[in-house]
Amino acid sequence: MSRRLLYILSLFLSLCFQQPLAAQQQLEVRVQDQQKRAVPGLRVSIQNSNYVSTDQQGQASVRLEGDLRLPVRAELEDERWELLRAEYYEASKRVIVLVRRMIMPNEIVAIQLLDSLNQPQPGLVIGIENARLTTDAGGMAALALPVSANAQLQLPDGYRLQSRQLIASTHTLSLILKKEDKLQDPVAAAEADLLVKAYESDFERISMQIEQDRAVYEERNEEVRQEILKIQEKLAGEDITDTQRAELRGYLQGLEKTLEQNSEAMRLSEQRTKDALLQLRNLLVEKDSISRVALGRIQQIEAEKAVVEEAFRKKLLVFAGVTLGLLLLLGVVYFFAFKFRQQKNWLKEVNKRLKAVQAELTQNVHELNLKKAQIEDHNQQLELFVYKASHDIKGPLRSIMGLTQIGLNDVKDTVALEYFGHIFKSTRRLDNLLMDLLKLTKVKQAEVERQEINVHSMLQEIIQSFSNIRHFNLVKIELDLPEDLVMVSDEKLLYSVLQNFVENGIKYCDPYKSEPYLKIAVAQQERGTVFSFKDNGLGVPEEYLPKIFDMFFKVDPSSDGTGLGLHIVKLTIEKLGGKLQVRSRVKEGSTFILTLPT
Repeated sequence: MSRRLLYILSLFLSLCFQQPLAAQQQLEVRVQDQQKRAVPGLRVSIQNSNYVSTDQQGQASVRLEGDLRLPVRAELEDERWELLRAEYYEASKRVIVLVRRMIMPNEIVAIQLLDSLNQPQPGLVIGIENARLTTDAGGMAALALPVSANAQLQLPDGYRLQSRQLIASTHTLSLILKKEDKLQDPVAAAEADLLVKAYESDFERISMQIEQDRAVYEERNEEVRQEILKIQEKLAGEDITDTQRAELRGYLQGLEKTLEQNSEAMRLSEQRTKDALLQLRNLLVEKDSISRVALGRIQQIEAEKAVVEEAFRKKLLVFAGVTLGLLLLLGVVYFFAFKFRQQKNWLKEVNKRLKAVQAELTQNVHELNLKKAQIEDHNQQLELFVYKASHDIKGPLRSIMGLTQIGLNDVKDTVALEYFGHIFKSTRRLDNLLMDLLKLTKVKQAEVERQEINVHSMLQEIIQSFSNIRHFNLVKIELDLPEDLVMVSDEKLLYSVLQNFVENGIKYCDPYKSEPYLKIAVAQQERGTVFSFKDNGLGVPEEYLPKIFDMFFKVDPSSDGTGLGLHIVKLTIEKLGGKLQVRSRVKEGSTFILTLPT
């Protein structure tokens, strides 16, 4: 089987690289920023050519297949750079590519140091990316170039990190620092150990999950290593041309780079998860310690208050008895009156101490809110990790699908064709899952950009886009809305929501009915713009209606869907500030009512 796969790979590479030499031409490429400065180390492609890296002078040489078409189209591999325009000079066969450095959502340009009371910390030295920065009077330190928000930090001496927060609007990393306590109470330490042991099973479960993920990464890396060995064996043979050998070497370098990137991503993921576990342990210990100290103080003050009140009641009874002999015991009455005033002052002192405890509890609530912000930051980092991991896996997965498709077309062995079919089906499901995960992450991170939208034109375009899918010709689609209906919303987000409802109305129709239909009505009311999608399709069982918007839920577990479509639609509608209602009956159809602000 390994020889057959090697043969398919060789045939694929041969077909890709057998191009007529007469149509090739060389172009000189220069990449510059907005200040006309050279940009070294940037990978660029001109008119679908292979990506090439610029040298220290920002120059590179590109070989084109075929004639150059104007205007020149250039592409950048690094998403941190934005392409402004590409200018072609025919006399010198040169292309000038103008770019601009962008600040990515996960990059920062400044660091802010605060204490637990959100007060700035000036004059502190912090290290990041091999640079040493000193905070100004406002606790701020500016970076020379944007760096990742997850870059390794070197905290000032005598401080430890309490929480961190990425302020996306200003690309600033806000760090809450706390001075380290040199002494620790042995009893408190023992109680903290007991608290950690109570959660030890959860920590062990998470650690086992980390090991399982590591095993999966190792298995994938082993597959890449086997592919590298196969290509090295092919390079050692003498039955390939120099051109094929050079291209194989380039492909081999790409696999080795992918292997190195996977290993680095695995290492970073493990380190971040372990750091999060450590911070969670500290959070549990600190929370328990704060609650224990506050409860102890409250109990102590309540006990003192009870003693004072009991003494006051006893002395008051004595005072009532003594009043019967006012003439004889006037001095005694005066004495008890003095004691009464003393007890009153004591009660005032107790009330002051209660107020102090209340202020301390308020501070504890503030610290808990900071811990909550820290957990939200961890969730944001996890979403970023899912997005980056999905994006990195997508390229190798598409390559596997392409090679599998070649195998289905070229291999004649029945057993091999069955294996290729299973591989292609599984990789296609995984590709759909990755695409939905990317959509989910983009929806969560998207910012709503409102503009005027012609709803009738958008729905016409969406319906036309499904003209080639199954059951399209069976379903009668009716539109009920004015042609000039205009609303203000985010065009991309609204398009994805309406597209999903139209697609479901066609996909889940009942083909055995005499007249399957999908009726779409749109009207503007005082509460907003109301969309209605009504069909007579298969419908949804009543017990499943509360779950259809849950992540990964599928009415039919055997379907090819990922279970994320309606969940993404629900999140998108919430981001647009809308509401969604659904009614459905099995074999009678479904009705989705969407209300969006106008």
